[in-house]
Amino acid sequence: MASLIVVIAQLAVLAFASHLVYLCYLHPLASYPGPFWARFTNLWRFFTFMSGELHLSEEQLHQKYGPVVRVAPNWLSFSSLEDFDAIYGFNKSVEKGDFYAFGRSPGQHEGSIFSTKSDAIHRQKKRKVLGPALSSSKVGRYEPVIEEHVAILLARLAESQPPAVRGIATANVAPLISRFTLDTMLEILFGSTIASNPYTDSAAAGAICSQLRKISKAAWSYSLWPMYGWLMNSWVINSLLRNRFYNKDCVQTGMAGLAAAVQRVIMRDPQHVIQSPKPGIVKSWLQVPVGDVNRMRQPEVLAEAMNMVFAGPGSMAAALTAIVYHLGSEEGQVWQDKIRREAAVSSQSITAATIPLELQAVIKETMRFHGVFPTAFPRVIMAGAEGVIPSLSMPLPVGTTVSANTYVLGRSREIWGDDADQWTPKRWVGDAEHRRQMETKFVAFSKGPRGCIGKDLAMIIMAKAVMGLILQWQIRSMGSLRGKSWLEMQYDECWLELRRLSTAS
Repeated sequence: MASLIVVIAQLAVLAFASHLVYLCYLHPLASYPGPFWARFTNLWRFFTFMSGELHLSEEQLHQKYGPVVRVAPNWLSFSSLEDFDAIYGFNKSVEKGDFYAFGRSPGQHEGSIFSTKSDAIHRQKKRKVLGPALSSSKVGRYEPVIEEHVAILLARLAESQPPAVRGIATANVAPLISRFTLDTMLEILFGSTIASNPYTDSAAAGAICSQLRKISKAAWSYSLWPMYGWLMNSWVINSLLRNRFYNKDCVQTGMAGLAAAVQRVIMRDPQHVIQSPKPGIVKSWLQVPVGDVNRMRQPEVLAEAMNMVFAGPGSMAAALTAIVYHLGSEEGQVWQDKIRREAAVSSQSITAATIPLELQAVIKETMRFHGVFPTAFPRVIMAGAEGVIPSLSMPLPVGTTVSANTYVLGRSREIWGDDADQWTPKRWVGDAEHRRQMETKFVAFSKGPRGCIGKDLAMIIMAKAVMGLILQWQIRSMGSLRGKSWLEMQYDECWLELRRLSTAS
């Protein structure tokens, strides 16, 4: 018996050693450079992600190894614009894989547009989501709601300041911006059916802003290391964490409370949403006539609504925080003045296309420079796509995971020139042809059929907030802006010195 155990142990060691040799020397991706541990396991990527510095790690890897890096046993990372277009463009056989299972909750049969794998199904969902509520012609209807929340943001900012010294006050705007983007998005989505305006002032909100951040971090980490996801979703861990989602009266609060309220109103009382006096995204979806090909079933509406809760506020908060930080820098002072002059002569009502050009330049340059989603979104090579990556001389095996990090591309000197590591909004200023050429390089909202469906809405929200802030104050940044890279960039602190303008009301 003892000898049998020894033989089994020896065979196990031999099999393990053979597998390591295969991964290191015989695997189809063995010839691609990358960190040593990436040849054998995805754990190095998991731990780097958990440190909040995966975007910096991937940038350093591409600087060291070049445009193609092996970042896991079966995963290649790319840094050229041509490869990005091939991965995220219109190649029908480069699709999402099982990595995105976190986009669908346990027991949820309906996937959102984000978690959908098939491009054909994605196209159907995109028409249903975009057309009734988020097309360029429809997002303008939400402008009054946005303006209400900009006013709330400015009031909160004024209230948060300590007594001014010589007319100058200081404030940490990062948490206030997080509340602003969440409150704005929730009312645009649901109107006043979920909670009174603004949501984060309600008792039901609890610690929802911090919970959303933790959930996005956790969800991505589960896909990087499924065993960790299994452990964190076990009944033991769920039992330990359960009390965090209830207040002292045993009422659900925070993200759990919001999810329960959203499910209740969409699945049981959709007419309550439809009868809301204000325009809303969910209202627009529910109002699509029965029999219309773009009408969604209620479970679809629920899945897409919750997807937007997770996808929108955090990324907008990251972008907006970085924007005001750079406007407050020495280089940003002149851009504040330019935007004020443009705002003085521009129409109060704006669309994504009519945002003043100087403000567009600031927004896009900041999103290029920082990358609000600095964690690469993986795709899988399917049959027929083996040779679609233009930089590779050899086809990739079916099942290979490929990705390109928008942060890495945004800092690429090959794409943006020698000043790629500098915040320079003037690079976006020029004639129509120059701006069109710049757009071909801009990947912050991704590209192709899976590009961000909320891009126009996000641009309007950010533009309105920036104009509201700098028309009331002259801002100056204090210290540096440091964030962590989870699913989106997250900033805990962004200190500004604010001097109220004499022209501000």
